[in-house]
Order: sequence, then structure tokens, then C-alpha cells
Amino acid sequence: MIHLIILLGIAIVLSMIVFFSSKENLSLNALPEFFLQTSSSIFLLLAPPIYFNIYWLIPNFLVKKKYLIYGIIVIILVAIWGYVLGVGEPWIDRNWFNKGDEKPNYGVGVIGTVLLLIVTTLLHIAYRWFVQLSTIKQIENDQLHLELSSLKNQINPHFFFNTLNNLYALSLEKSDQTPSVILKLSEMMRYTIYDCKEQEVSVAGEVTYIENFIALQKVRHHKRGVITLKNEINNTDVKIAPMILIVFIENAFKHGFDLLDKKAFINISLKDDDNALYFNIENNFNTLTEEREKGIGLENVKRRLALIYPNTHELKIVKNETLFRVDLKLYL
Repeated sequence: MIHLIILLGIAIVLSMIVFFSSKENLSLNALPEFFLQTSSSIFLLLAPPIYFNIYWLIPNFLVKKKYLIYGIIVIILVAIWGYVLGVGEPWIDRNWFNKGDEKPNYGVGVIGTVLLLIVTTLLHIAYRWFVQLSTIKQIENDQLHLELSSLKNQINPHFFFNTLNNLYALSLEKSDQTPSVILKLSEMMRYTIYDCKEQEVSVAGEVTYIENFIALQKVRHHKRGVITLKNEINNTDVKIAPMILIVFIENAFKHGFDLLDKKAFINISLKDDDNALYFNIENNFNTLTEEREKGIGLENVKRRLALIYPNTHELKIVKNETLFRVDLKLYL
């Protein structure tokens, strides 16, 4: 149906061009005749080789790389339809519309058929390429979403289990901290279960999650060292990917703070400007007690950054004998 509409549209346009370019003084009553003349040529003489090429030759031979067979059939088609076009066009004009006394011209028919096949083949190949490219792009997007979902689900759950164990210990001691710990843990679980389903969250939500995380870690390690968080974010409505920043903080605890008996430290800073969000974290560690296995944390977040912020982020990780530092810049 779409092809029929396209051919009718072409017939209308061509008939109007022929009508208005005619040197004869014609009235509008002659326009339908021009349309019928043009339509008959398009549907009877031009459409058959076009459709034969697009719907049979290209799918069965050209797409399947049977170039020799395709070339042979095209040559035969040009020879046969060149004759039909060269003879048929003058015959239709003369016998159906009483237009002139044009003689059959086999050469013109061959050239016309060749041009038809070249143009329609190139257009059809371009269309197939565009469709294929769109399909590949859609598949890549689907795979990207699946991979991001998988990476997001790999966030370490051990923190929640450790917090529950500490909460159990606090309840046995009937500590005054118990209600506060329960509330913070509840807020964090709500955030990870509900808010993090979105592709982007407000930076305010991420900061609150980080603050709760640090507060609960201080309950666990209140005598182990110092944890500082410097928040200088002015625009809290900025949107970022969820659970990006917390991975670096979890890594600082896992490979640094948790393995030191005393004098441990973690320094975190957040700030923004009109163009970017800046996140910095540094922590000390003991090379003798550092775990050999690094887990999926940093590789996870590197992969997520590459997928979500391609060419719009800068990540710098520096590690010396006792200090580990991460500098992350997200362009807004």
C-alpha cells in the first residue's frame, strides 16, 4: 500500500511538471490526461523492473553475495526490458493518448532500464543498511541496559548483613543508638530498592545514602580511625547515575579502614560547578594486611562509568605504598 501511494505521488508530481513545462497553451482540463499518461508509464513500464529487482534479485542474489548470477540476470533484464521500454513508451503515447509520432528507440530503453536499476539498487541498499544499523543500535541499547542492570545488582550486600549483625549486638546491649541505626538502615534499603531503579537520581539522594553509610560504619568502627565527608555541592537537583560514588567508598573501607587496627582515615569531598561534579576520596592502608582479592567493586564502577558516561567523565586512581586516592569528574 505504501509503495502504491509513493508511485501515485510520483505520477502526480511528474504529470504536473510535464503539464506546466509544456509549450502548448493547455487548460487545467488537460491535467488528468497528463496524469493518466504518466501513471501508465510508471506502473506499466517502470514499476515492473524496479519491483523485480528489489523483491527478488537483491534478496536472493545480491544480499547472498551471488554476484555473478545477479549480474547475469541483470544483463538479461536490461536487454529484455530495454526493448519493452523503448518500444512500449512510444506505443502507449501514440495509441492511447494520441501524442506525437515518436519512434521506438531501443538504445533509450536500455539506458533508461540501466538507470532505473542502478538508482533503485543504491536506494534499496541504503535503506537496508539504515534498517540494519537501527536494529544493531537497538540491540546494543538493550544489551547496555541489561549490562547496567547486572552491574547495578552486583553491589556488595555484605554491608547490610554486617549492619544487621551490629544492630543485633546493639539491641542486646539495649543501646540508645539502636533506633537511629534502624532508621538509617531503613532509609538506605528504601533508596537501593526503589530510587535506584531509575537510570538517574538526584545527587542529594546519593549524598544522603553516603552519609547514612558512613554513620553506620562509624558505629562499627568508632575507635578505628577518622572518617570525614566534606560536602560542597550547591545544586542538589543535579542528576547522576545511582550507586556510582558509593563503590569507591565501600572499596576504601574494605581494603583500608577495615584492615587497620588504629590510625585509619578516609577523607571524602564532593563539590560541583556549572559544568561538572567532582568526587575525591583518599584512604590509607597497610600493604601487609591488604587483601589480595580485589573483587568486582572497582572494575564494576569503571565499566558502569564507561557505559553511562562515555567521553563525559575523568577517572584518576593513584596508589602508592600506604595511600589510595580516587579523583572522579562527571561532566553535567
